[in-house]
Amino acid sequence: MNDIFARGLSHPEGPVVLADGRIALVEMGDDRKSVVIVSADGDRITLTEHAGNPNGLAIDGDGCFWVAGGPGQSLVRLSPSGETLMRIDGGADGPFLWPNDLAFGPDGYLYMTDSGISPEIVFSRQAQEKGFRNLDHDGRVYRIDPRRGEVIGCLARGILFANGIAFDPDGALYYNETLTGLVYRLREGGEPEPYANVIRSPDPDGFKGPDGMAFAADGTLYCAVMGEGHVCVVASDGAVEAWLPTKCDHPTNVAFDLTEELVYVTEYGLGEIEIMRVGRKGAPLHAPSLDG
Repeated sequence: MNDIFARGLSHPEGPVVLADGRIALVEMGDDRKSVVIVSADGDRITLTEHAGNPNGLAIDGDGCFWVAGGPGQSLVRLSPSGETLMRIDGGADGPFLWPNDLAFGPDGYLYMTDSGISPEIVFSRQAQEKGFRNLDHDGRVYRIDPRRGEVIGCLARGILFANGIAFDPDGALYYNETLTGLVYRLREGGEPEPYANVIRSPDPDGFKGPDGMAFAADGTLYCAVMGEGHVCVVASDGAVEAWLPTKCDHPTNVAFDLTEELVYVTEYGLGEIEIMRVGRKGAPLHAPSLDG
């Protein structure tokens, strides 16, 4: 059985491992809606609380926190102490609907998935009766200039619930589509292409599929699959290598340890961060300095 890094969290998501071994993350639960930093000895620092609908997290080279799902479904930049420094509400195509996950690219830009549908609709009775795939989805992938605080491009749209996002060691962008199970790859100057499907048992009527993702240094992808209770391991050629079981059915995201061959998994239902020994080191995350 896997060890536990932290307990007592409220629907955790968006883990980022800090240089000192602590983990920053967001709590999506209505009782918290917070950005926190937790350590293995149980210490907890709350940077924000009851602020928007936090869902994704990234950290830049200045130690500032970027939160997908700030007040009013915004993207916000927080100082290391939690002060709001910047707020972005949308782009040329309108306001964000459900900011989901974030990753800085090797070009210094910030990339964000927008699930393309409001949380109120997803959690409504209509969604249960009509079927999740039959809802009006327009999931998108945005390129954002973090220095100017502007959306500068929409790289993909029409996605059936856009969710996890990550860059491989060669600089290609990956994002996933929860309701189909597909992970897409987007190389610079190219078009999105299907890369892998991480669902073991398709369920056209259910709400399950890929969530947060992270790459190992050798190009292997680790993807949390909510609703199925595993982390899917995908080789660099797109073939599924393994499914690593988690303690509950709703893992939301993964993050590599910075020094050891460990993956941390946020567990939505249990409110825990699970530790997996995977035998691979993680690919370093991009973290551009914006204030210099």
